[in-house]
Amino acid sequence: NKLYENNIYPIARIIAFKDNTIKNVYPDFVLKNKDGSMYESSEPGGKSTTWLNPYNQDVWKYILTIAKEAAKVGFKEIQFDYIRFHEGTDKERIDFGLEAENKDKIQIISEFTKYAVEELHKQGVYVSVDVFGAIITSKIDAEIVGQDYTQLSRTVDYICPMIYPSHYAEGSFGVEHPDLQPYEIVLSAMEASRDRLREIKNDEHCAIVRPWLQDFTAKWIPVYQIYGPNEIRKQIQGVYDAGLYEWILWSASNAYTEGGLLAE
Repeated sequence: NKLYENNIYPIARIIAFKDNTIKNVYPDFVLKNKDGSMYESSEPGGKSTTWLNPYNQDVWKYILTIAKEAAKVGFKEIQFDYIRFHEGTDKERIDFGLEAENKDKIQIISEFTKYAVEELHKQGVYVSVDVFGAIITSKIDAEIVGQDYTQLSRTVDYICPMIYPSHYAEGSFGVEHPDLQPYEIVLSAMEASRDRLREIKNDEHCAIVRPWLQDFTAKWIPVYQIYGPNEIRKQIQGVYDAGLYEWILWSASNAYTEGGLLAE
C-alpha cells in the first residue's frame, strides 16, 4: 500500500531455475549428474548452488506457485531471473530426463515462459524475463543457456537484457575495454537488440525492451573504472539514443547512485 500511495511500480523479481532451497524436500526437482549426484555450480566465496530441471513440469508448477503468491499480495509484475540453464550443463554430463531427447534447451525455456505468461496473465499481472546481454548477438551463448532473444520477446511483456559494460569481453562492439565506455556499449547492445527484434512481424506481439544497467564497480576485471553519476547517465543516454524509454539499475547491495538520476 505504501508503494502504491507513492506511485511506485512494484516488481517481484523471482529466481526461477537456480535454487538451493528445495533440494532436501524435492530432490527430484534438481538437475543430476549422470552418476546420480546433484549438479552444483560454483559460486563466489566458495559456495555451491543446485539448479532445478527445466524439463520437469512439476518444477514449473513450483515456480508458478511462488509467482502467484507474489501477484496475490499486490505486485504488478513478475520478473523471472535465472530463467535459463547454468552454463556448465550439457547432455554429456547431465541427466535431463527423457523429454530432453526431443527438445533442446531453447525449446524448453521458451515453453516454460509461455506457460508462465499464460498463468500469470490470468492473475492480472505483467511478466518480464532477465536474459544475458550476450544472447542478443551470440547464437552459441543462446543455445548454451536456452535463451532465444526473439522467441522470448514474442511471449513476455518486458524483456530485460543485462547489458552491463563490465560483462562484455574486450573488443566487443569494437570497444577495447568495454567497462571504460559505457555509452558506446549500451548503445551498441540496444541497436543490436533492435535489429534482432525486426524478425518479429508488425502484427505479432513484441516485448518492451527494458535493459538492466550497471550501478556497481567491477573491481574484479583487469581494466575497470569507478561507476558514479557520470557513468550511470552515459548508460541511460545510450538507452534513449537507441530509441528506448525504459531501463532499470542493478546494484547487488541495493546502494544506488542518486547523483546519476534526474530530479523529479
